[in-house]
Amino acid sequence: IGMARARIVAAADKLFAKGGYEVISMRAVAKAARCAPGTLYTLFPNKRAILRAIGEDAFDALDRALEKAAAGNHQPQAARLRQLGIAYVAFWRAHPDDFRTLFLIEDRVVEPGERYFVDSSKSLGRVVARFLDPIEDGVAARLLFGHPRALVELMFCALHGVCCGVIAMPEARWTGPETMAGQMMDVLLKGFARR
Repeated sequence: IGMARARIVAAADKLFAKGGYEVISMRAVAKAARCAPGTLYTLFPNKRAILRAIGEDAFDALDRALEKAAAGNHQPQAARLRQLGIAYVAFWRAHPDDFRTLFLIEDRVVEPGERYFVDSSKSLGRVVARFLDPIEDGVAARLLFGHPRALVELMFCALHGVCCGVIAMPEARWTGPETMAGQMMDVLLKGFARR
């Protein structure tokens, strides 16, 4: 079952990213994953369940990448945040299909009792905490100014702008896409610094 699940999630991720979530059928996912439709429906009752699995798997992998980037980093909060921002963008650049699937497809709640992915994901919460903890430390130490949650949201929006540009428009002649994350973090941290 684990191998079938992994094949289904990988096939759906590619199909959703390339062909669009709305137009891809469960039957097309089963065919691409080389599994019987019954197997697909046993593991995932609908496309939204597959989309959620893609999200949990991707954010779990992102959390591990951020953990690795922060491992042994006992630098001041700003340096740790800069490293996390660079790792965040590097992760999505290495996983562009996941980025397209998760951020360019609208999450819609259609059934009673359903919740949005951002409200129910366990792995997404861990990713946010990786940024929130050093920001809270920086605010407490009076090095950063602002409400910690608002600063995290601004940071994510800015980093998503970098990711969206380099992933959604790979044909653009970006001047140093590999350095854009560090430059964005420098600008953000300078703006967040207490004066």
